[in-house]
Amino acid sequence: MDELLSIGEFSSQCGLSAKMLRSYAAVGLLVPAAVDAWSGYRYYSTDQLHQARIIALLRRAGIAVDDITSFFAHLDAGQLERWDHEIVQTSADRRQALAEARAALALGPTRPSTQPIIQTKGSEVTSSFVAGTTTHPGGSEINQDAVLVAEGLFAVADGIGGLAYGEVASRLVLDTLDASFAKDRSIAGLLHAYQEANHAVWRHANRDEATMGTTVVALAITTDAAAVALHAGDSRLYRLRNGRLDQLTQDHTVIADLMRAGEISQAQAQIHPHRYVLTRAIGVGPDADVDYAGVSCKAGDRLLLCTDGLFKALSADDIKAVLASQVEPQESADQLVTSAVERGAEGNVTAMVINVE
Repeated sequence: MDELLSIGEFSSQCGLSAKMLRSYAAVGLLVPAAVDAWSGYRYYSTDQLHQARIIALLRRAGIAVDDITSFFAHLDAGQLERWDHEIVQTSADRRQALAEARAALALGPTRPSTQPIIQTKGSEVTSSFVAGTTTHPGGSEINQDAVLVAEGLFAVADGIGGLAYGEVASRLVLDTLDASFAKDRSIAGLLHAYQEANHAVWRHANRDEATMGTTVVALAITTDAAAVALHAGDSRLYRLRNGRLDQLTQDHTVIADLMRAGEISQAQAQIHPHRYVLTRAIGVGPDADVDYAGVSCKAGDRLLLCTDGLFKALSADDIKAVLASQVEPQESADQLVTSAVERGAEGNVTAMVINVE
């Protein structure tokens, strides 16, 4: 995992002021790599320093921010030559800056790294789904979680507490996801709905000159890939089948990446300074990556969609015991949330339990 830098640290290393970095992020250029779900602080990756330095050089050459944004969206080495031709009559300093930018592009990667999208077709679904949901503010004053139970779509979202209007972001994402997916229930329609949801939050944030974001985990019954799980952030999907509990999603967090790489232990993760930092969320940039995968669903399965307030307060064994002992989904959801709150959950707690029948 690349080292994360605060905006001040990143600014001092790349030569762009914090004010400039914020203005660039607002138009989708050099968007921070991670956000602390607890404090709202945003972090840049050392991997982004290369791009930031190129941006600084291009700005020094007098290239407009909108043009730089388009350039990184559709890299075209010939564009550097066209810019060079346009400013050939200007100062030597501008031409020198462009030459340096060209050299920098040739020396290293030109795109920030992204995690691959997982695509797996799900099994044919002939079962029915019965859901029960419960949510509680937990240790917070405001409940920024939201739930959605709609035709062929089940979802949970957790607004980022450290940012503005977390409760607005989570609700807006789920409402947009529902409305868009209802128009096209294919897997392509689901992914389009996800991007529409991201754009809705991004536009709302820019309109109010705020930064908003949310996690999401959803189970959709698609027309061409059957049951599909889609998620961003650290809200999770579990499945209990024949007494075995499996986590079907992987958290998009700094500590999850470090643990998967074997660099820290579970105990170290509990006290890590970046334990609340998300590497992926909806609404914090103009575009959003997402993981999606087919989900095998059989009669007798029990599914759980939940926010981090639940699994941070309860162990996997605790969750398994409740899912295995309760008959009705609503009873299971109630008991899970009650137990997490009684265990001192720091943040909001939401559980959606689904019986596959």
